[in-house]
Amino acid sequence: MSRHTEFAAENGWAQMLPRIVSGALRRLRDSLTARRIGAPEFRAGRHPRLIGLGHMRIGRNFRAGDQLWLEAAIFYRDQRFTPELVLGDDISLSDSVHIACLNRITIGSGLLAGSRVLISDHSHGNYRGANQSDPATLPAERLLTSTGEVHIGRNVWLGDGVVVLAGSNIGDGAIIGANSVVAGTIPANSIAAGAPARVLRQWNAERREWLPVAKAESA
Repeated sequence: MSRHTEFAAENGWAQMLPRIVSGALRRLRDSLTARRIGAPEFRAGRHPRLIGLGHMRIGRNFRAGDQLWLEAAIFYRDQRFTPELVLGDDISLSDSVHIACLNRITIGSGLLAGSRVLISDHSHGNYRGANQSDPATLPAERLLTSTGEVHIGRNVWLGDGVVVLAGSNIGDGAIIGANSVVAGTIPANSIAAGAPARVLRQWNAERREWLPVAKAESA
């Protein structure tokens, strides 16, 4: 018995038919999206929001859950941008992942991201240096500004609720704990957590184990 037949036997075809139709429409949508951005095997769940496809490059075997939001921001109010959003092969994103780019975001192959992850290279307003934003101005009316690119290496795992901010650099093989905020550099092959995220463990290739930072430095 097929999965569809089994579901229909349990719940009735009145419940099964909408699932079949919505599944077919998603496959058609994903096929057209894959052609537009040259991303073979692109798959996304329900209600994706994809903006600025002409400024994205996505590799093979992209998978995302429901409520995906990928945006390469071309304009905001009177501002104009030339963003570059580059994702490698074998990317796997859970539900409600938001990647927002107006500068440059590069993500290496093999990324695994949990639910409610935000990766952004910009913010509403300027809070450093000259011409800082006035708090009397509505946040939505402040200029979008970027303090740096975001780079995420290969085979990185971001836990649920992780936030990666502008100027961050996460090395290959790193693991970021749930609900952490990355606002700087996380070295390769390390486990980091917290807000801001701090390195807790480092992979020791000789011993083939994750060692606490103090032990990894003395090993």
